Amino acid sequence: MGLFSFLKKDKPLEKSSNSTILGMVLLYENKSLDMAKVISELENKWGLSVKNGEDNTNETSIVEIGDYRIAIAEIPAAIPTDEAITAAEYNLFWENGAEKVKKHKGHVIVSIMNAGQNAVEENILFSKITSAILNNSKSIGIYIGARSLAIEKEFYISQVETMTEEDLPLYIWIYFGLRQENNKQSIYTYGLKDFGKKEMEILNSDYGHRELSEMMFNLSHYVVAYDVNLKHEETIGLSAEQKLKISESKGVFLDGNTLKIDY
Repeated sequence: MGLFSFLKKDKPLEKSSNSTILGMVLLYENKSLDMAKVISELENKWGLSVKNGEDNTNETSIVEIGDYRIAIAEIPAAIPTDEAITAAEYNLFWENGAEKVKKHKGHVIVSIMNAGQNAVEENILFSKITSAILNNSKSIGIYIGARSLAIEKEFYISQVETMTEEDLPLYIWIYFGLRQENNKQSIYTYGLKDFGKKEMEILNSDYGHRELSEMMFNLSHYVVAYDVNLKHEETIGLSAEQKLKISESKGVFLDGNTLKIDY
């Protein structure tokens, strides 16, 4: 039974976009995943209790960690569209990422099938699982399509190695999109919705990309780590003196409404 058959078992999962966390580890050599070593790393490095679930086959494994059911399926074929390549092109942290992604020959689908209870806890768990898979396969990186993320293996693992509940690895959880027009800089988030938060945009700023990236990362980290819901006509700042105006309106770079931060 394949992964998607498992996903179809629980109909309620289809009702919410954030009830399943799903990503794909990109392989440059098929049949290179060592699940025994993955489980060993999860248990010995991260102290997790891993139970083998039902209906495991050579291609698909269902494991249980705490209350979560995780599906892991190795697919001996490249992702059929160019979506992962396109995402890699926009990753400023991955030099020649698109060219590297083009070389992948297979992928491992990883899904926390019954997520939706605690987004931070679940994304930490997902990061540990996918990092273990990257460490124990001949892989290039990871693609998380729902957040437009394609991330280099070494960068991803380094972020997981240092993550804590106080220091969240948002660069591997959320896409930060940078744009430039008429000597003005803009930045937006894509993925905050999976944490129950509204996406944010900073538009037509005089600050450079570095300053915008730092500001948006810090704001995003604040709302995710401390479960804060920013609201229209409030202010926010990274110091007692800083008061940045917040407004909600139709998104410029994203569908639906976003929070605009005046910076």
